[in-house]
Amino acid sequence: MIYHKVFMVSRHSIIRFLPLVLAFIVTKRGISQLTNVSNIIQLETQHTGGFLGAGISFADFNGDYIDDLTFADYQGELKFFKGTGDEEGFTPVDFELPTYPHEAKMVLWADIDNDGDKDLFVTYRLAANKLFIADGEGGLTDVSSTCGINQASRKSYGASFGDYNVDGYLDLFVSNYTVSLDEYPFNELYVNNGNGTFSETTESQGVYEFGVQSFQGQWVDFNGDGLLDLHVIRDRTIYENHYFQQQPAGSVTPFFEVGEEIGLDIAINCMSTSVADYDGDLDSDLYITAFAEDMNWLLLNDGYGNFGIDDEEGDVPMNQLQVDAICWAANWLDVDNNGWEDLHVATGYSVYTNYPQVLSIYNDEPDAFFYNTAGEFTEADEPQFQTESTLSFATAAGDYNRDGFPDLVSHAVGEYAQVLRGTPNTNNWVKIHLEGTVSNRDGVGAKVIVHSSDGSAQFRMTYAGENYLGQNSCWESFGLGDIMGISEVEVQWPSGTITTHTGIAMNQHWLLTEDGSSAPMWQLDPCLSGGLCFGCTYPEACNYQENANSDDGSCTFDCLDAPSSCGPGTVWQDAIGCYVSSTECPYDFDGSGYITVADLLFFLIAFSQPCPN
Repeated sequence: MIYHKVFMVSRHSIIRFLPLVLAFIVTKRGISQLTNVSNIIQLETQHTGGFLGAGISFADFNGDYIDDLTFADYQGELKFFKGTGDEEGFTPVDFELPTYPHEAKMVLWADIDNDGDKDLFVTYRLAANKLFIADGEGGLTDVSSTCGINQASRKSYGASFGDYNVDGYLDLFVSNYTVSLDEYPFNELYVNNGNGTFSETTESQGVYEFGVQSFQGQWVDFNGDGLLDLHVIRDRTIYENHYFQQQPAGSVTPFFEVGEEIGLDIAINCMSTSVADYDGDLDSDLYITAFAEDMNWLLLNDGYGNFGIDDEEGDVPMNQLQVDAICWAANWLDVDNNGWEDLHVATGYSVYTNYPQVLSIYNDEPDAFFYNTAGEFTEADEPQFQTESTLSFATAAGDYNRDGFPDLVSHAVGEYAQVLRGTPNTNNWVKIHLEGTVSNRDGVGAKVIVHSSDGSAQFRMTYAGENYLGQNSCWESFGLGDIMGISEVEVQWPSGTITTHTGIAMNQHWLLTEDGSSAPMWQLDPCLSGGLCFGCTYPEACNYQENANSDDGSCTFDCLDAPSSCGPGTVWQDAIGCYVSSTECPYDFDGSGYITVADLLFFLIAFSQPCPN
């Protein structure tokens, strides 16, 4: 059965026609690409209170390039789990932070001082936000009172780092869920001074908003001019979402609001904005979530940063990926590595967390998942996305076991986080980690383009803070499907430098630096890490591989001294390395010179037995 979910009326914008019709094809898949391993990898988070969820980060915080996990907490007890890089998953870490018993929302790691280790910024609801600087010895130092971050009580939610002025240091945007009666009813922009301190520049930079009720703002570059712009969503139908586009040097203000002009002035109860090149045309498209009655919106970039034109009649149908629930974080990740980014949508509810009462009240809102193949979406029919309620708000994508297949962790309501492990298949992949030298150390704002040997290409942009209260892995993951190889990887750095890297092998992790160098990080053996392991699975072969679980036809038998043949009528030939028929009549199994019933009996006796060749 095929059914189209292409509907909904826009108030201001008409979205250009999709090159491929967005259809949901409800079919049975042979294997679930995301396996729930929460009972195996138990991450105790105690998310049993608070308001509208708590944040999650999948970023490496100890400098070993392995994905770690950090969880915010409604009582202020942040939880840290160091990644082991294998199937074990994670081990708890205690940074011995000072007690701060307030509701933490966003946990965001970034190297703000370019010293090679990650620092931690935390937003709080009804308390001052905090900045912790890594001390180089595995510890964190609270510098909130001296770093320039305003220490008055806030209603902060999302945060995002990006070097908008391209001085090599990461600047900070904080979203505050405020109303006009609040003492500080505006979002905050902080410029990085380059010495470990920040200066608040919201009004002078042209991004001041009053009473915004905003969950998230994200640094993006929709028009591809190399300058970071700011997309800000707002949670009320009376407030339009904003898009602050950075202006050329010499303008009165660095940023100017152009949401209506480019088709992003959408007024809904907006919870999350998520960016990806879902249709493979090398620009950033957009997916925003909201209440069910508002509907979620999939918005296409025309390649120039425009998402539509004014629609005075208000009767233009929208292209949608719909979920009949209150939606929060939406995360793009290519779980099957077919080269097209899939979409996970978290569903929660709009009341205070009251666990476990909510588990019985809100038990019919499973998260949603949509598989993407060449721009067409298939709604997942696995039970976890059809009948099993998760009660999610914030999610993050990474690869905890380094098998090249993305994993997803949800900071779901309950005692433990939900861990969905990517299931390996035969598709190829490559993962890229950036290290800036002139640009910011984390490479935030850089664009990575992987050019395949078949002429196709894929695009990613590196972020620090995306989705609702989420931070994905610093590794950029590319599914490559069945392509034969990578011709080159191009990186467009925030500084304007462009580096081209060749010799990048598939199915490996690569560190690319702004000086043009590249290095493989690990040579992992999937046969030892539980992944899909190709090799010879025939026990009698000379090169039998005990850990192999998928035969690749590589079995050899040239080491066998005796017998000299594999059953009647065959002999070994060294020249070609296999057994062949010893007669011009290969069906004469008994060598009598005739094909008789006796040959049939030989065949029936041997039928269904393993044969080396």
